Amino acid sequence: MPRKARQPPTPRRSPLDARLTEGIRQLGLEPAPEQIEKFLRYIKLLQQWARRINLTTILEPEAIIERHFCDSLALWSALKSLEPTQPTPPERGHLLDIGAGAGFPGVPLKIMAPSMGLTLLEPRQKRAAFLQVLIATLGCSQSQVVTTRLTELAGVATGRYDWIVARGVGQLDELVEEAVGHLAPQGAFAFYLSGRQPTGTLRRLSGFDATDYRYALPFSSVEHRLLILRQR
Repeated sequence: MPRKARQPPTPRRSPLDARLTEGIRQLGLEPAPEQIEKFLRYIKLLQQWARRINLTTILEPEAIIERHFCDSLALWSALKSLEPTQPTPPERGHLLDIGAGAGFPGVPLKIMAPSMGLTLLEPRQKRAAFLQVLIATLGCSQSQVVTTRLTELAGVATGRYDWIVARGVGQLDELVEEAVGHLAPQGAFAFYLSGRQPTGTLRRLSGFDATDYRYALPFSSVEHRLLILRQR
C-alpha cells in the first residue's frame, strides 16, 4: 500500500500569541492570524521606540495586550453587544483618534477593521514620527498621521468623521465643543473613561443619544467605561 504523505506539523503558538488571541476572543471578536501577527509586531515596535521617547510606561507584553490592546478594542465589543441601537463599526467609514499618542485606541481598532479609514491626530512631533513608522510597518492602508492640535485641524485636514474617539485626553466638554464640527451626520463620539469620571453634562448634550457602557478587561475585574454619544 502506498504510504500516506506526511502532514507538516502544526506550528506551535507562543504563550503571547495564545494570550492575545484569548483576550480578543473574550471581547466577542475573532482575530485572523494576520491580525494577531500585526499586534505582535506592534508590541515589538512599541518596546523599541519606548526606549527613546515617552510613549507609555506599560511595556510588559502581557500588560500591553490587556491594558492597551483589549481596552482599545472594547469599542468594537460594545457595538456588537449594543446593536441595533448603536452604529456598527465603520468598516467603510472614517475614524479620527484625538491625541493618538502611541496609537491607542485608533490603531488596534484599525487592525480589527482593516477597511476603515483612520486619521491619527497627534501634535507632538516624536510621537507622530512613531505613528508614521507604525502604520507603515503594519501596512495600514487608508491611514494618516496629522501633526497638529484639534483646534487647528480644519486648517490642515478636510472632511468629516464617522467616529471620533479619545482615550485619556483633556476635558470632555471642551473636547466635544471643539470636535463636533468634524463629525459626519449621524456620526458618533466614543470616550474611554476612568470608573468615576463624571459625565452628567455630556449625557445631556443636545442632539445626541448617550450610552454609558461599562466593561471589565479580559484577565481583570477592574471596571472600565466607554461613553458613546451618537448624533441623532
